[in-house]
Amino acid sequence: MVDSIGDLKAPGPDGMPAVFYKQFWDVIGEKVTKEVLDVLNGGLIPEGWNETTIVLIPKVKNPDKLKDLRPISLCNVIYKIVSKALANRLKQILPEVISPAQSAFVPGRLISDNILIAYELTHYMKQKKKGKEGYAAVKLDMSKAYDRVEWHFLAQMMEKLEFHQRWINVVMKCVSSVSYKIRVNGELTEAFKPERGLRQGDPLSPYLFLLCAKGFSALLQRAEEIRMMRGVKVCPRAPSVSHLLFADDSMILFCANRGDAQQLQSILRLYEECSGQLKNKDNTSATIRKQEVMKELRITKETMNERYLGLLVHVGRSRSSVFAYLKDRIWKRIQGWKEKLLSRAGKEVLIKAVAQAIPTFCHGVL
Repeated sequence: MVDSIGDLKAPGPDGMPAVFYKQFWDVIGEKVTKEVLDVLNGGLIPEGWNETTIVLIPKVKNPDKLKDLRPISLCNVIYKIVSKALANRLKQILPEVISPAQSAFVPGRLISDNILIAYELTHYMKQKKKGKEGYAAVKLDMSKAYDRVEWHFLAQMMEKLEFHQRWINVVMKCVSSVSYKIRVNGELTEAFKPERGLRQGDPLSPYLFLLCAKGFSALLQRAEEIRMMRGVKVCPRAPSVSHLLFADDSMILFCANRGDAQQLQSILRLYEECSGQLKNKDNTSATIRKQEVMKELRITKETMNERYLGLLVHVGRSRSSVFAYLKDRIWKRIQGWKEKLLSRAGKEVLIKAVAQAIPTFCHGVL
């Protein structure tokens, strides 16, 4: 476990990076192993192990609202050993538990899977000319998704998925025993204990969030099974696709009528009430022209050229205008203040690395 942690990654409140444990493992290894196994076998987490420092990373250039900041948790390495042991065990069964519509963090699934499916479905929706009803696609984003997860919902999801009670107790102990201090302007605030949320920075958190998102996926699948919603089928023998998930980024596909829209709104409301999640209205948009459906879903943003997971889901005839954003993205990456301090050779390496990496992802998928 220790070898998989970066040597000099930002340390937690105890100030000891992973390289300390690696360097002196012959001295402390036996004691650390014993105490970690005690926790994994149901014992109490020792005092101080789960103390966490939160740093706020700006998402935008000039943040002026709390939602413009991403909280990153710096956990102690000794706790990360426990968390990674649980995460590595959980990863082995995720493909059997998590819906195929979810492609984030599940071994054997790639982000490109969802992008390609979204591209093909959007192309079909644009080209469809027969039939009275059309289709709609809603790009859904949850606000502060990790921070809003209700602990009782997480525990109930694990019970529903038939995890052993001992496993649930150990996981919930890791989640609920945390205490936070926030670093602001170089100073730490007073410690406080949360009542909900998962930590961004905890190795276990991404997999626990997938278990919560499984609830949303199950609601959509159930609605489709009882014919309260209909997904998109590109041909009669093709499977129906009603949703694509990548962690908290979702694309929902349904028939563009009031009945399906009402059912989707009902599912969203139920999921938000149970899980604590909240739809981010600023980043939620739809590809649909029926105002009655938009009104039912309370969506005001309509776009026909929306991106999904960083790539456009529809490419028209004008390739130069569609992919113009790649030039802008490369230009922004090489215009930061840090880059001005590089030597000429350093700038050349940076330009080559950026100019090759950004378009490669786009071209590799499309």
